[in-house]
Amino acid sequence: MRTFKNFPSNVKCPLCNTNKNTECTLLPIDGTTEGNNCEAIPVHINCIKNLELRYNKEANIVYSVCK
Repeated sequence: MRTFKNFPSNVKCPLCNTNKNTECTLLPIDGTTEGNNCEAIPVHINCIKNLELRYNKEANIVYSVCK
């Protein structure tokens, strides 16, 4: 996963709704892929680490459990 040291100031993380200037990565947006390109939104690395992620073998998807 490629990471970036600074979070863009003009966008908010979809997980915490802030633009705190910490390490981030890009999360692809469903339905925007054309060839090898897609739109993406920056997400804080710490926000991803705080998610309770699970893997569903039958559907072959990774998802987050809502608390």
